[in-house]
Amino acid sequence: MNNKKLLTTAVAAIFGVSIANADISLTDNLTLSGFVDASYSNTDSDKRTETLGLDQIEVDFAFAGESVSAEVHLDSTGENVRLEQAFASYDLGNGLTVSGGKMLNLLGFESDEPTGQYQNTTAYQDQILDSVGKRYREGIRASFGVEDIAVGISGYDNGTDPSNFDLAYEAQVIFSGIENLTVALGYADDDDAAAVINEAVNVWASYESGQMTVAAEYNDIESGATSGDGYLLLANYTINDNASITVRYSEQDVAGAQFERFTISPSYSFTDNLGALIEFSTGEKEVGGVTVDEDIFAIETTFTF
Repeated sequence: MNNKKLLTTAVAAIFGVSIANADISLTDNLTLSGFVDASYSNTDSDKRTETLGLDQIEVDFAFAGESVSAEVHLDSTGENVRLEQAFASYDLGNGLTVSGGKMLNLLGFESDEPTGQYQNTTAYQDQILDSVGKRYREGIRASFGVEDIAVGISGYDNGTDPSNFDLAYEAQVIFSGIENLTVALGYADDDDAAAVINEAVNVWASYESGQMTVAAEYNDIESGATSGDGYLLLANYTINDNASITVRYSEQDVAGAQFERFTISPSYSFTDNLGALIEFSTGEKEVGGVTVDEDIFAIETTFTF
């Protein structure tokens, strides 16, 4: 994924549209796309775990009209099929779009899907911190884009009591006014003690120079009495049209639990639809004064359609 794809994906998230890997035309206005993702993973930590099998199957339907578009994403990570996303967008003109439904939240550098990841694992081990950019929420979103700036604001009811509307919101600004540089700043607030994340600040930037793309991200979160932060540094080098290699370093400190991970991951595209990667990650985690080393080896294959 190069810097142009990063910018396109980020702006697409703001405007409530996804980036299909391939499109199968069903009608003049309706297309189908998706992917099948499988992997082998071996983790050696305080206990050894080994997995092999299908990780995720997803099918996405996209409707494109003159001013109205809509998408429905269905996925399965096991025996059950779930509705991942379902939303409609209306283009009001002059760079303004309004969307409503169940959508991916705006924040976060790393993709929610394996098709957008540089490697097999995510940067953060803590589930609260990792969920900053991987939540699907029901609500509305207003998006505005002009020249080098894109802005998105989402609002949704985060309460569990139908008789009590509990507003939660998020906002993100993406700037691309400097050649090859993309910078994103986001904030989210969930006014609900039962929420996964009560407050989050996310900032990330990516820069492309020739065959090299570098990126950095910082997150600061609060969840009830829990608070913490985390960051990542990433570099991806494109060797040729088919091969690339990624190096990533990440740290987190949430509720006194510290974690760090170093990852190296070469990848190869056999065809436009079939790709694979190998990952080796090493690091350590410290919980309650006890430090445990962790090593991960993974092989992942993704087929897109």
